[in-house]
Amino acid sequence: MQLALGTAQFGLKYGVAGRGSIVPEAEVKAILLRAAELGIGVLDTASAYGDIEVRLASLVGRSQFRVISKISPKPSNLNEPGLRAWVTSEVLRSCDRLGTALRGLMFHRAEDLLDDDGEVLWAACEAIAVSRNLKLGVSCYDPATLQKLQSLFPVAIAQLPGNAFDQRLMSAALSATQPSEIHVRSAFLQGLLLMPELLAAKRIPAAANALRHWWAWCEYHHMPPMTAALGIIKGFTGTSHCVVGVDNLAQLEQLAQAWSDAPVVVAPELAISANTVIDPRYWPPEGS
Repeated sequence: MQLALGTAQFGLKYGVAGRGSIVPEAEVKAILLRAAELGIGVLDTASAYGDIEVRLASLVGRSQFRVISKISPKPSNLNEPGLRAWVTSEVLRSCDRLGTALRGLMFHRAEDLLDDDGEVLWAACEAIAVSRNLKLGVSCYDPATLQKLQSLFPVAIAQLPGNAFDQRLMSAALSATQPSEIHVRSAFLQGLLLMPELLAAKRIPAAANALRHWWAWCEYHHMPPMTAALGIIKGFTGTSHCVVGVDNLAQLEQLAQAWSDAPVVVAPELAISANTVIDPRYWPPEGS
């Protein structure tokens, strides 16, 4: 498994533990340069991450990255020809923005492919992906959705959440026809696993018990939370990349060192199933 660098923070205010603002351009350039020096070869982006997909090619400079981007959720009320024209335009725009660095595209909203017009979307994108040697796939919120999509389409690349609390990826559901690349996101659960316990519990009250267990586990095993969290990701078999985001250069250095230090960790005792904890879509609005 390898590290991949997420770019959401470069185009949006992102994460419960984030800096609260978009990362400044000079800092982004420094982060990308250092990431290349550290051997990180993959960037994860999306047309929905503010304007970062537009700016990314100019920010990377001469650094060589493979870029994986995502297709925005489909608009409503389009007929079949309109939908085909829309998604074709979206894909070609990402291709133009990212050039030869673009090596894969994922549907950002998995449910779009499960709708009645999912085959229209996939076929239109597949034609372009084949002509440009791009891997085509999907970003999902759970392995069950990916498994369903695998029965419908030849998914070549997928992204799924996974962390100490959300260990659904450890199930055998994907073993039969697994995509060639599975990228794990949310290793730190948007930073929740790295925040001080009381602060994190105040932000997400439903996670209080799980957080108490997490911090006690880290202390018992004499592992810093970042190292432990990354070690658990290393324990997810059949995955190719761990996608992580940083807000500044110091975080990147800390992350790279923690990744190097992290042993492979298998800790099913930390896993929980409550969506109110493992799925940020169920979290209370910030400030509530």
